[in-house]
Amino acid sequence: MKTGIKFILLSAVIATALAATPMEPRTRRPPNILVILADDLGIGDVGCYGNKTIRTPNIDRLAAEGVKLTHHLAAAPMCTPSRAAMMTARYPARYGLVPNERLETVVIPHISSKAALPLDEVTLATALKAANYTTALVGKWHLGMYCNLFGKSCPGPLKHGFDTFYGIPVTLFMEFRGPHSFWVFNLANTGFQRLAFTWLLSVVSLAFAKKKLQWRLSTLVFLLLLTHAVLFVLWFFTAHVGRDKGSLWGVSDWLHRAANSKLFRQDKVVESPIELDGLSQRLAAESRKFLADHAKDDKPFFLFYSLAHAHTPMFNAPNRERASKHGRYGDNVEEMDESIGTVLDSLKEFGLETNTLVYFTSDQGGHLEATDDEGQRIGGHNGLFKGGKAQGGPEGGIRVAGIYRWPGHLPSGAVVDTPTSLMDLMPTFLDLAGLPPLEELVPSAANKDLDGLSIADLLIHGDKSPPQERIMIHHCRQAIRALRLVRGDHIYKMYLGKVKWFEGSTQCGWGPSTGCGCYGEEFHQDISHAPELYDLSFDPYEDKPINPETTEYKEIVSSSKIT
Repeated sequence: MKTGIKFILLSAVIATALAATPMEPRTRRPPNILVILADDLGIGDVGCYGNKTIRTPNIDRLAAEGVKLTHHLAAAPMCTPSRAAMMTARYPARYGLVPNERLETVVIPHISSKAALPLDEVTLATALKAANYTTALVGKWHLGMYCNLFGKSCPGPLKHGFDTFYGIPVTLFMEFRGPHSFWVFNLANTGFQRLAFTWLLSVVSLAFAKKKLQWRLSTLVFLLLLTHAVLFVLWFFTAHVGRDKGSLWGVSDWLHRAANSKLFRQDKVVESPIELDGLSQRLAAESRKFLADHAKDDKPFFLFYSLAHAHTPMFNAPNRERASKHGRYGDNVEEMDESIGTVLDSLKEFGLETNTLVYFTSDQGGHLEATDDEGQRIGGHNGLFKGGKAQGGPEGGIRVAGIYRWPGHLPSGAVVDTPTSLMDLMPTFLDLAGLPPLEELVPSAANKDLDGLSIADLLIHGDKSPPQERIMIHHCRQAIRALRLVRGDHIYKMYLGKVKWFEGSTQCGWGPSTGCGCYGEEFHQDISHAPELYDLSFDPYEDKPINPETTEYKEIVSSSKIT
């Protein structure tokens, strides 16, 4: 009898101990996976990263229940290359998906959609689909749509492992906001001025032909209409090029909106133009419906919830306007957080919370230069980090929020300070879920060198001292502008090129069309002959470069591992 009581007590003690320390991945089937990606969200805009006025209770809840990464890095400071890197675990410069001089990775969903993630690149969705996951994308894609003639079918993400797609094929442009008449043009735009001059020249030429060459009126009318048609086609095909960047022909707001403002379900347009007010709620509702539909499935699922906020233009449902202390941008961030709450609450409601691995981040830092039509600042806040979106190496454009949560498998309220990357997503998920290596799931991936690493052990056990040595590359388009070296207790960052900022700030002017160039003396200073070196472990905000005369500087800069 006593032996039986002892056995029962011992069993209870063992069960209690196991329940208290379950930090290893173990489930009967692989976990569901939910990726939540914000757009242009500054690391300083989130409560759990130090913001005291913008309310983000749902993101804060994720951090309290999971692992918060303080040194989390985007692979690029622009939407398309950053998203490509996150999905493939590879630098986008490897396969050419980086902006050229005309920013043509800002792709549009019709005939001119030539810039796209190469079909032979293996995405997280492709890998998970091979592991018998149901895969869905709700929200922004922005990696190319592969449209057929006249855009009757634009499969986009369906060609990269997603079973279903509901969302935005490209990015959001300022022209998407509000009604635009076909006849409203930007008269100050140089492209439009060239278009008007060409049209006027054609009229004068035809008038001369009528008077001097005695051409028939019908011939003149035909030639005039043909000229208009050619100009219209040229105008249409440059719809994705920024008008104030000096594109050849320019485009009206109406045409820009007509060509790009589209909402897709699968490969078909279901709404054009997009009704922005209430879009956040509709995307959240679509995500909730997906969770409800697959709550009882035997197969695990992967839901990529790619948010429209907080990219310009600013938009909200009526009940969210003027709700924050930070104007329209704050309203957007708080509405974004509300939509995240809808999805997280749905996980709990449908009994999915304990076996769903959740990851939250942003594709890059806040867009410091962004303003609305009235000149009011509507960009994000990157805390004390210098620089922002589209600036190449500066920390503010690539240091982003990063949170992993998996109840019972990852610790709650943990903080990891070791440098990590969005590119770590795929290898980390495969590792945590106990899935085979990528090359086993997708044999064609065997010849793809991954730049991301599994940080599963880091998430489970926390920072190690010293951390694993690692080098990270920071591009501005194809050019390498900075390198980061994790070595011992030091995190070195070496600049090979610096952005020329505007009047003592850490931005490149003001306005929605303002941005930092990667080439040219007006935007960029080449310092590769005398690199600027910082130790971010002791100088996280890059205030004090290491003296080039020191032994430390010479050893790091001359190191074959970083040059």
